[in-house]
Order: sequence, then structure tokens, then C-alpha cells
Amino acid sequence: DQGVNDVTPGWQPEQPVLRPPWLSGDLDPSLIDTRTKVVSPGMPPRDPSEPVFFPAGTTPDVSGWLLLLADGNRLAVEGPVVVGRKPYDVEGFPGAVLLAVEDREKTVSKNHAILLPYDGGLFVLDLNSTNGVSVVANRRRSPVTSTEFAPVPDGAVIELGSYLLGVDHVPDTTA
Repeated sequence: DQGVNDVTPGWQPEQPVLRPPWLSGDLDPSLIDTRTKVVSPGMPPRDPSEPVFFPAGTTPDVSGWLLLLADGNRLAVEGPVVVGRKPYDVEGFPGAVLLAVEDREKTVSKNHAILLPYDGGLFVLDLNSTNGVSVVANRRRSPVTSTEFAPVPDGAVIELGSYLLGVDHVPDTTA
């Protein structure tokens, strides 16, 4: 036996399965995936129709674009933001905010992507990352290139390797 078992860590069959609030009733047990693993090189990507829930955190009192981080923190996007494990300055974007994210699987590059608010919208560009960038919105995944900024709609999830970054637009209520 050597102390090895086939039980999925963190999940026990007697525990209820958490699901989005709009689903009600019991699910057929064959539909419940108890073997989901973190997306990493060589693994199939996350299902884009699968909802993503970010931990609660304090929301800054701002209007405009907000990034929802996996640790519950929020960041107001007021200018260029470089995201990565150990981000550094990007030529052409002086003064960009450097947002370091924790990624134990190392699927996020040191400098992975740059986000840029422009003309009321939010845009993302892949900085030649190893594991790519995708924008998931309306149950569709759109890969982002390193040659053209891609629009990021309100409520989208940006996939940086296996790291998920939520996007929220807070309307200005003072106008």
C-alpha cells in the first residue's frame, strides 16, 4: 500500500459539492468532476463555461476598472499594469504598476502581460509569455497575441497560465 490512496485531496464524498447559486437541486453524481487539476503545461485548459468565484476582499472606493486577485485583493487600474511572477518595467510604458502574483506552479512568466485602460475600455497584451494569455468572457476563450492589444469586457476572466485574474468595471456614480 505504501501510504498511497486514490482519494482526491481536499474533497470527501460525504461533503456537499459547491456550485453556482443559479443551479438548484441535486446533480447527477457522474457530472461532478472530483479529479480537476490545476491547468499547467500539457494539461487541457479550464472549461470557459465554468464560473469562477474570487475570494471576497475590500473593494477600493474607486470608479473604473478593478482587477480581482486570487488572494482576495483588489487593484484599481488607473494606468498601465504589468502582471507577472516578478514583473519589471516594460519599454514604452514608464511608470506602469508592477503587479507580482503568486503562482506556485510557475505557469506565470516573470513579465506575463500588460493591461492598459484606454478610452473607457480595458485592453491586455501578452508579453511573449511561455504559457500564454486568454480572455474568457461569455463562455468563450479568446487567445491574446503579443502583437495586438485585446479588449477585456466587464466581468471577464484573464487567464495567465493557470492563474486567473478577474476584471470588474465599477461605473462612476458621481456623473
